[in-house]
Amino acid sequence: MELYQIRYFLALCDTLNFARAAERCGVCQPSLSRAVQKLEAELGGLLVRRERRLTHLTDLGRAVRPMLEAILAQAEAAKQEARRFLSAQNRPMRLGIIPSIGPRRLAPFLARFSAENLDAELTLVEANGAAMQEMLLSGALEVALATREAMANERLRRHPLYCERFVVVFAPGHRFKRLNGVRLVDLRGEHFLLRTHCELRETLLEACRKRGFALDIVHRSERDDWVQQMVAAGRGVAVLPEYAPLGEATLARPLIDPVLAREAALVTVAGRPHAPWVHLLMRAARAYKWDKGEAAVIESQPAPPPLVTRSPGILAGVSR
Repeated sequence: MELYQIRYFLALCDTLNFARAAERCGVCQPSLSRAVQKLEAELGGLLVRRERRLTHLTDLGRAVRPMLEAILAQAEAAKQEARRFLSAQNRPMRLGIIPSIGPRRLAPFLARFSAENLDAELTLVEANGAAMQEMLLSGALEVALATREAMANERLRRHPLYCERFVVVFAPGHRFKRLNGVRLVDLRGEHFLLRTHCELRETLLEACRKRGFALDIVHRSERDDWVQQMVAAGRGVAVLPEYAPLGEATLARPLIDPVLAREAALVTVAGRPHAPWVHLLMRAARAYKWDKGEAAVIESQPAPPPLVTRSPGILAGVSR
């Protein structure tokens, strides 16, 4: 049973005239007649009794007409829903974000994107790297903002946006306030607050081991706000991305010797077709100026110099 056969039959039900039904459907009368005959053959009986001036539905035709009307209505509803879903303006837009990505650089970009696409509603979905990777590969998400370290699957494609270093965060009265940059060995003996979801956590711990010491970890948390509040309360120091939202009760200095940095990127599944809004998002990201909120997208960026007096991404309070 084909939809066109149902459509032709229902047109004939309305007109009870083969010529007018064919005209309504935009086909020749023989084509409409053959389609109705095929439908009759599939259903096993006559649907229309054709007489010179008195074409009318048979009992079978009247019995199946409501069901065929429902089938056609459902098919049209499915088409409309597909068009709505594929529309760049109306399709639900879900952007995945790993927890360690702070809003300081992302929020201005998303604000501009929303202003340029007024009918679009964007939902941010937060999950750790493993969960985000699974959502992308399963099709639950089409695009995510993450780092290479958090999502290293070879099936994923990365579209670089910006690079950010890591900084040491401490309370205002700490001795690090006098420094322009904090060396890794300066953390020896310091009470340390560890961000357990940090994708460079093992890199940091291994770098300490190579320098002959282990961090004195006194607090662990998956939440950056808890880590920062503990830092502000004087419990210890922490290492955070420079574009994390640093509170007024803490100060920060670049981590140097070694410099730790990461690249934030939009991540998609390689070779998978994207919805129109994803193309819009990626095109806007390429055009956006990420340095100071408005500079060209970073395709690749070398490691920062070993000592910087002030990073544009670090909150006020860093020495100039």
